[in-house]
Amino acid sequence: MTSVATLAPPTPRQYQLDGLNIAAQHWGNDDAPMLLAVHGWLDNSESFAPLAPYLVAAGYQLLAIDWPGHGHSDHRGVGASYPFLDYLYELHQLMLQLPSAPVCLIGHSMGGILASLYLASYPQQCSALVSIEALGPLTQTPEQTAKQFRQGIESRIKGRRPDDNLQLARLVAARKALTDLPEALLEPLLLRNLQPGDNGYRWRSDPRLRQRSLLLMSDQQAQQWLSELTVPTLILLAEQGFSTLKQAWPSRQSWFSQGTRIDVAGGHHCHMTHPQQTATAIIEFLARH
Repeated sequence: MTSVATLAPPTPRQYQLDGLNIAAQHWGNDDAPMLLAVHGWLDNSESFAPLAPYLVAAGYQLLAIDWPGHGHSDHRGVGASYPFLDYLYELHQLMLQLPSAPVCLIGHSMGGILASLYLASYPQQCSALVSIEALGPLTQTPEQTAKQFRQGIESRIKGRRPDDNLQLARLVAARKALTDLPEALLEPLLLRNLQPGDNGYRWRSDPRLRQRSLLLMSDQQAQQWLSELTVPTLILLAEQGFSTLKQAWPSRQSWFSQGTRIDVAGGHHCHMTHPQQTATAIIEFLARH
């Protein structure tokens, strides 16, 4: 078993998906069972770096991607946007390129939502799911449809001006005020979403990622979709994570027919701040399945 202390740095990997270059980071031995990890909104593959030593030491390889528009991956083309469900098409293209099927799909936040919807649609592509701080898609009532659409259109018109003078220390401080992450974890996460500017940094990630969705599913649609999810599922909720997830659990527990919930220490990014506890839960879950 590989020592946690001697894990080699990740190997950069690239995948071509319909003309988009998708970046990824890989840890571990190519011959080991693969865990595929997909990150949350505005994060990137670096968010899984703290987990990597523990998962590799347990005998797995870990492949973590940057979603389009995030990290080192390409942006979508001029005039395009980032409809939530389009990520599922890109995930499926990636799955078809991998040399062997992953034994588990691990998703955090937005990545957990997408992973659950994907495996509900293509359960043959992977034999297990780990959803960290995610309980299925964001939903709305039919009465909210027109308002959601207007907000989505307005967010596209508003746009964001590029800034070449961003200072890393200020970005770290601003993000730290909003999350549970310490500076030592925030800096590498932010740096993967940045590139050098004229007098500091500018965002590498696509500003269009902040546009709002034009349409959200209803609870009925989301529940029906997830009723097709038949693979064993581990749901990890953080003790100081999003309170809305715990509030939703009583009504959404039945959406995950093969689901097991475990609470772990930490906040929304528990897999970064408490990687050993999170990894132990994942490893023990996989050992049972």
